[in-house]
Amino acid sequence: MDESAPSDPTWASRCLRCGVVTRLDDTVTGCSSCAREGVGVPMVPTRTGGLPPARPGPSPVGSSAMWRWGSHLVPVGAPVSLGEGGTPLVGLDLPDLPGRMLLKDERANPTGSFKDRLASAAVGRARHRGADTVVVASSGNAGIAVAAYAAAAGLDCVLLATADPGLPPTTDAAAAALGARVCLTETFADRWAAARTGVEQLGWFPVTNYASPPVSSHPAGVHAYRTIAFEIAESLGWAVPDWVVVPVSRGDGLFGIWSGFVELAELGWTGRLPRMLAVERFPSLTHALARDLEQPAAVEIDGPVAARSISDPQGTAMAVHTLRASAGDAVSCGDEQIAAAWRRFADRGVLLELSSAAVLHGAEVLAGRGVLDDDSTVVLLGTAGPYAQESVRGRSAGVRVDDPCDAAALRRAVDQR
Repeated sequence: MDESAPSDPTWASRCLRCGVVTRLDDTVTGCSSCAREGVGVPMVPTRTGGLPPARPGPSPVGSSAMWRWGSHLVPVGAPVSLGEGGTPLVGLDLPDLPGRMLLKDERANPTGSFKDRLASAAVGRARHRGADTVVVASSGNAGIAVAAYAAAAGLDCVLLATADPGLPPTTDAAAAALGARVCLTETFADRWAAARTGVEQLGWFPVTNYASPPVSSHPAGVHAYRTIAFEIAESLGWAVPDWVVVPVSRGDGLFGIWSGFVELAELGWTGRLPRMLAVERFPSLTHALARDLEQPAAVEIDGPVAARSISDPQGTAMAVHTLRASAGDAVSCGDEQIAAAWRRFADRGVLLELSSAAVLHGAEVLAGRGVLDDDSTVVLLGTAGPYAQESVRGRSAGVRVDDPCDAAALRRAVDQR
């Protein structure tokens, strides 16, 4: 990364927890002071000057709907865009649930998931900062999104995955077609160690988290998830739903959407804030809320998991902050409950990724608790489509990395692809 690249003086970064302000941060390691206290907290991009962000008009020809909101987003120079954003807000016919149920359908993004928003901003930021290689630790949607946007930007992409269970065959084929360099590690922790080695010793630009405890993905990418909130409010005539239900692994999208609604309220474009519900596979956030923890603890994974996209065993301080600030909650669910929700969506013609379908289980929990009535509006975030089914796994054709801390070996593995 070129340290002499533009420093973007009208933007800074602010710790979500302690409030310390620094120059605009391009790392994924978060606040160093809070890390010393055992809490992984992101440095959040913050505007410090310039004109206030504008309410946009229609997208011009050749520009994506997401970048209509460019004045609200971290500077990236010329955006790397494949047509992300502008996804529909679709009514759902669920007569047994009170209120109005709406699906924010992120399947309409270029690679079929909401990760395209993160990838567009983070890869654009990488190019703006002079990087030539981006690195992503992922076995699914984020990996393909970053590979696609890296290809569009003319950057190299290193995709780190675990050798067992490996990548789904369709994901492996897509990564190869997009020119990603797939490297396979022994464990999930080794993926993060390899990413850290690449960033610190080989100059790669990080798109996803590699800190432990986990912090977040790249701040510019997480910031871009605000556009989901902007689009929801705009579609509702600058009204705000009562609840927004999000499938959560570490909570990048959860926080990004919430902070988007906060920004709209601060600008005076909306009059209130929604409550956020995180639906997780393992109860890390659920336990953190119940035990009044700042830093969620890791929970034990009890066997194979089908809904892998929301299967991270440890949530983030960022996600807990979002739930507390929004007077929201977290709900954990098993694969059987998620599969039932997936079938219920499918009965109505909506084919989602298995993990994404978990939001319907979350809405059912809200209804069972009696917190919804006939006047409630609930937005369910559909994060991805079904085309790379999470339960179908195969051995990836990537190159094995035995020592993720060996920079020379990591470079050789990348060069073999």
